[in-house]
Amino acid sequence: MTLVVAALTLGATTRAADSGSAQGVTKDSIKVGIAIIDYNSIKDFVDYNHGDQQKVAQTFIDYINNNGGVDGRKIIPVYKTYPPIPGGQPDPLSLCTSWSEDDKVFAVLGVFIDMTGQGPLCLTKEHKVIHIGHELEQTWIDQSPGGLMLTPDQTKEEAATVLLNLLNTTGRLKGKTVAVLGDKTSEERVNTVIVPTLKKDKVKTGSTAVLTITGTDTTAAQAQLDSFIEKWKSENVNAVFMAGLDVSSKQFAETIKSAMPKAQLYTDADTTLQQGRDEVAAGKKPNPYEGLLSSTGQTDSERWANKNAVLQKCVDVYQKATGETVPGPDQEVTNSDGKKVQTDIAVTDFCGELFMFRDIADKVGPDLTVKNWQKTVDNFGPITVAPDPIASLCKGKYTAEDGFRLVQFSSSAGTSGDWKLVTPIKDASNGKCAKVAKAGG
Repeated sequence: MTLVVAALTLGATTRAADSGSAQGVTKDSIKVGIAIIDYNSIKDFVDYNHGDQQKVAQTFIDYINNNGGVDGRKIIPVYKTYPPIPGGQPDPLSLCTSWSEDDKVFAVLGVFIDMTGQGPLCLTKEHKVIHIGHELEQTWIDQSPGGLMLTPDQTKEEAATVLLNLLNTTGRLKGKTVAVLGDKTSEERVNTVIVPTLKKDKVKTGSTAVLTITGTDTTAAQAQLDSFIEKWKSENVNAVFMAGLDVSSKQFAETIKSAMPKAQLYTDADTTLQQGRDEVAAGKKPNPYEGLLSSTGQTDSERWANKNAVLQKCVDVYQKATGETVPGPDQEVTNSDGKKVQTDIAVTDFCGELFMFRDIADKVGPDLTVKNWQKTVDNFGPITVAPDPIASLCKGKYTAEDGFRLVQFSSSAGTSGDWKLVTPIKDASNGKCAKVAKAGG
């Protein structure tokens, strides 16, 4: 989940993208921005990193450029490193301005994290710059011009809806009194998706908690949570739905399970898996994530063992270019600081996003403009992406991932904890985009 590419064209002029012309595109090149996460800025909070991200991204840019480019055009990357935490510098808005106005990129790809949505919307809504990203919210996509904000994943709203449907249809909400835990960035999803769906399904609910999380200081949020836990006990709450990655993090999960050890936890952020694995590595017993329920497509281990054509190509390209073997998710590699180095995720993300960008742009053809990109995305249909074998894009559906199943965290699964499969994968879109593409939009 990480990319941003900017093509620098020496001596060439570009026109403003909001007029429908192609900023950052010449007959020979495309400017694309690539976002690099500064893991050093969050080293006190996570036990992993994604290795040399720029090296990984450049490997796939070189491969594309040396094999016909993007319909003959070379990608020229503009890398920018940023801390993925509120208040960090450079902040999302300054990155947007730099990419859009100074570098004049055509697209920004990758993990461009901004829980407020201002950074991604600055790209797509204000500057008409394409963004293929992650951790996106449906409201941001809805505010963007059609087809400009895309993700190979699902939105947070989709993840919440799919999880609630799976929990309900498998009977796992029966007899539960569910409290919903969110923060200011997930508050809208909590109030418009999660709580209404629980009530529609006639699930008994406790008080909804919306924490105030400011930067890395969670003192106030912890005090708020302590207060809500006491209220939940009085309401006989026995399950907590954690909305988003922030409130699913270790400090909050540990607090909940310490005070309410029998409470069932749910999360709509499947990347919470890494938090559970961090607790395994730390020897935390009992692991607060034990039995946590979520929804996802293929697990990391499954995806690696049964690589689709795109992912297999990604691995082959990287290994041939570098002479390095890419360790899979069950082959733990640590650096001198004891951090897990997840090169497999960097390969999956950077390669997957760049190939997705290339495949859409190739289908656009020689006249690569924002309007033609939008038209192509709106009629694309099924698409093969590295993370998921079941994926599609079409008008009104700008989230590619379609395959979902119910999963449960087990600290004893795999080598460091993993999802246990509860239900088989199903196409949550019911083939919507195949029908749209066949009908021509």
